[in-house]
Parts: sequence; C-alpha cells; structure tokens
Amino acid sequence: MTIRENWFVRWRDELAAGVSSGVLLALSFPPFPTRFLAAVALVPILRYYLVKPRPGLRRAIVLGFIFGFSFFAPLLFWILDLIPESGVTMPWIMGPALALLVAYLSCYTALFTVALSFCASRFGTRALIAAPALWSLVEYARSHGELAFSWGNLANAIAIHPLAIQGVSVYGSFGLSFVLALLNLCAARTLFGRGARTRVLAAAAFVAVVGGHLAWGAHEIARFDGTKTALNGNDAVAVMQPNIDLGLKFEPSFRDSIFVQMEKYAAIAAEHGAGLILFPETAAPVSFKATPQYLGLLEAIARGDGIDILTGYVDHTVVNNAWIAHNAAALISKDGRLTGNYHKMNLLPFGEKMPWSRYFPALAKLDFGQANFIPGTKQTIFDSGVGRFGVLICFESTFSGFTRRYVQGGADFLVNITNDGWFGNNQGPVQHAEMAILRAVENRVTLFRAAYTGVSMIVDPVGRVKQRLGLFTEGMIYGSAERSGGGTFYTKHGDAVYFAMALACLLLVFVPALRGRR
Repeated sequence: MTIRENWFVRWRDELAAGVSSGVLLALSFPPFPTRFLAAVALVPILRYYLVKPRPGLRRAIVLGFIFGFSFFAPLLFWILDLIPESGVTMPWIMGPALALLVAYLSCYTALFTVALSFCASRFGTRALIAAPALWSLVEYARSHGELAFSWGNLANAIAIHPLAIQGVSVYGSFGLSFVLALLNLCAARTLFGRGARTRVLAAAAFVAVVGGHLAWGAHEIARFDGTKTALNGNDAVAVMQPNIDLGLKFEPSFRDSIFVQMEKYAAIAAEHGAGLILFPETAAPVSFKATPQYLGLLEAIARGDGIDILTGYVDHTVVNNAWIAHNAAALISKDGRLTGNYHKMNLLPFGEKMPWSRYFPALAKLDFGQANFIPGTKQTIFDSGVGRFGVLICFESTFSGFTRRYVQGGADFLVNITNDGWFGNNQGPVQHAEMAILRAVENRVTLFRAAYTGVSMIVDPVGRVKQRLGLFTEGMIYGSAERSGGGTFYTKHGDAVYFAMALACLLLVFVPALRGRR
C-alpha cells in the first residue's frame, strides 16, 4: 500500500463526512435551486459523531478543514472572476487570495467540529444536542469583528422562501441558522439514531419544526397583508440600474454621459409619479467637493423634476491637509438642496480597507488595488418626501444588528445601494442580493435595492420580491414602502431570543451531565 493510499484509508471517515456535508451545503446556495438541502447538509458530519462519538482533537480539526474547504471553495469560486473589473494591481494574487480566504473561513468549521468533539469526549452522543447552538454561535463569531464575513450562513440559503423565514422577525438570522441546524440534528437522529423510539421521536420533531414554521409563516404573511398600510403613493420610489461598463465608469471623459443618463431617468421617474429616485453605490463617480459642478447639476435636476434624488458617490474629508476618501451616499431634495449625507461604516475587508490598518497604519501602505476608504462614524436617517429611510451601502446589507438600528431610530424603510459589477456574471451578485431579503423581514419594512449592474429589487416586509432587475440590464423599477405595526420583536430586542435558544440548547447537554456526576 502506497503512502497516499494509506492516508486515504486512515482518514476516509473524515473525508467522507467532510466532503459530503461541504458539497451538500454548497448546493444549498445560488446558483443551485436545491435550497432545501440546508436542512440536511450537516447530517454527514453529525452521523460521523454518532458512529465515532470520541474522535479526538486531531481528527476533529482535519474533519473541520475538509468540511470547510469542500463548502467554501465552490461557494466563493466566483472570486476568481473579480480580476477584469476589480482594479487589482496584481491579478495573479486572486488565486492565492481565494485559497487564503477559504482556509480562514474553514477555521470556523474546524472550530465547530472541535467544540463538538470536546463535548462528545465528555458527554458521548448526548453532545449532539449542542450542535445547533455551536454551529450558530460559530456563525455569529464569523459575522462579527474586523474580518466579519457572513457569506454562507445557513439562514441565507433559504432567504428566497418567504414562508420559511418569518421567524427572523423574532429571533433574527442567527436564530434561523439555529433552527436549520436543529433540523439537521433531527434528520441525523431519524436516519442513524439508535433504537426505533429515538428515530420516531426525531422524525416527529423534524416534521413539527418544519410544519410549525411554515404554518406560522403563512399566518404572519396573511396577518401582514390584512393590516399593512402604504407609507406613500403607488410607485413613489424609483430604483435605477445604470449598467454602465465599470471600465468606463471612472474615466473622466465619460462622466458627462453618466450624468446625462441620471438626468434622463430622473425625468422618467418624475413623469411616472415617483417622489424619490435611488441611484446605486458610486453612481456619481466623483467627489462633489472636488467637482461641485456635478452636485449643482443634480440639484438642478432634482429642482426641475420635483423629485428627491439619492445617489452613491465618493466623498472626501480634509485631515491634516490631506484628503481622505469615504464611500458615501447623498440625498438631494426636490427643492435642489443637499439635505443628507452618509459615510459607509462597515467597509469590505481587503476590498475597501486593509483590516487593522487603523491600529497599524503601515498596513494601509500595502496596495493590492483596494480602495482604502475611511469608515464613517454615524448612521444617518434620511428624511425624504416619501418617508424616512436608512442606507446600507453594499456589504452593509449583511449586518443584521447594524440594520435594525436604523429602524429603531425611526426609519420607515431601508435602501441598499451597491455596485456588484466587479463580481462578474456569476452567482456572486445573486448570493449578495438574497442576503438583503432577510433584513426586510427582520424589521418588517420594505427594502429597495439599487445595484449598479444588478441585482436590483424591491422586497416587501415579509420577504417577497415584488420587482426585480437581473444582471447586466439597464432599467428602472418602481414600488411603494409598506409597514404593519410598530416594529418587530427582533427590531426591539435584537438577538435576545436567539441567545436564549442557544443557552437552552447547551443547558440540555451540560445540566443532566452535571447532575449525574453529583
């Protein structure tokens, strides 16, 4: 037997479980239609612990990394398509960058398997009860901090199914990931549990959780439809998708053409009866302070058409005689005044900032083509003629807690502006768009998404996509903001219910064991 054959024989159980779960989980996300697999994708990993309840630390680490690479590599393979449009100064770096990102994210799947192994070494197969809490807590950790990245969270997989996601209005997206991990546990016990009674109870629990969520989801949607109120007139908000080649967008010679397009669509929106038009992230590819003539042009357009204009642009602040850049959004009122401004606070690591560069300034000198924006310090609620709203710029639509603070602060609806043109024509923009759906449902508010090259959409407060523009299409869609009630439990209390669920899950493992030792 060769060394290679010996390695595969030695680690075949970890390979089988890790690769199986990784592939099933990858198939739960766009572009695949098999989103239901999110409810069973963890079953091979959980079966591994039923068969081998005390695998040891080394095997747990190997299992976690095999699982992570098998999942995140196909999920994020679109990163290799960033080269043509991303502005990367060293294109060869994208392959190693993908490998490093997958390796980093796989540390979290390894953390999950190590934590599960730690519990199993002390409590045997009972430790599997902790799996939903451990999985969702690992997701929570991965979604916070300087390198926060929530791509691939279980909840995102089923965002396109309104009946299944209404629970996020109570327990948030991490609570939904907990529920999906719980379904995986029930499925594993149903298929591989010891004893007929265990399997029957697990199957009944699976059916009860699925049936209960779908029934409650149907009830919530019906309740919303019966009590909803429109905050403004029909088609009061216009969402514009420019679809301009990113290779031309920042060319000085092409700027006038961009503002001609903005002028054209503002007039069309006003004629249609819209009171607010939304242009995407950096739709105005200028600094208004450096080129005030373009701000004057937009003010004249807003005044002439009698319409509020929200647009993304690049703002600058002067600090110590040096200009620093911000990824920004500005609101120009229909009377021709700049009435609101917001600087993006959550910058994309390595795309818009070098992580930890504010603590170690030397890192900012590394140039891979990243924007090196400076984050804003305050969330802005814009006050327009059609209602108050908060703006999520690009990556910010993935942050639940950040989003709910807008609604807590009095926002009537949410606006997500983004430029996903650098993703290319693949599943990346679709994955990004679907995450934003959960933000609408968590807070029961309408979300308007303006994407530079797609996907633009209007999502109602229960997660139904009412209007949509696909990739690489120029056009405009219209909608009105709706509300029902005064905010959700999640809006008011955040992740409190989710943490209670996770704590209860862990207590079910630890408390009986501690009593037994006494």
